[in-house]
Amino acid sequence: MNIETLCENIYEDLEGYISSIESTYMGISFIYETEHWDEHDKRVRFKIECEGVEESTLNLDAGGTFQLLNEHPILDEYTGDSGSLFFSSKPENPNEIIGLLYSAHLSYFGEWRELSKYLNTKILFGELLSSGNGSLATAPIKVLEIYKKAVSDYLKVNIIKSHANDGGFKLLLVEDTYIVCKKISVKYC
Repeated sequence: MNIETLCENIYEDLEGYISSIESTYMGISFIYETEHWDEHDKRVRFKIECEGVEESTLNLDAGGTFQLLNEHPILDEYTGDSGSLFFSSKPENPNEIIGLLYSAHLSYFGEWRELSKYLNTKILFGELLSSGNGSLATAPIKVLEIYKKAVSDYLKVNIIKSHANDGGFKLLLVEDTYIVCKKISVKYC
């Protein structure tokens, strides 16, 4: 069994859930228990081992659906380039800038990421904007482009690339939780 096959066969009505999560020297492993998709009177258990883990929100009792993705807003942080969005003008209404950034962020990420993860929070945001220049955010370039588009009519902004990310990561969604890792293996247990 591989993760792709498991993702194709797991669906919400099978009453699946994560029954245990364990840190390993290679990453994270977890046990997933579910009704079998072909034999509904039979329950099965899988041990799913994730190597090269960068981030995880997996929790006990998460279940329902599985999706394996190579593209997702969460993965932007691990693929492509990252940098900072700088501004060099004073906005007429700093609160409007915050609102525009929040709206752009929410439309891209939904509930997956908080805006505060990327915004410059070293100083009160209103004070930062009133200063007339500085760094607005540090994030993946793809995200910075979204922010830039949202505020460029109100601020002079520029993106500076800082580094290229490693890449090669996958995102396994288990219901509304996830794990970002390099490699996933599955076996019956």
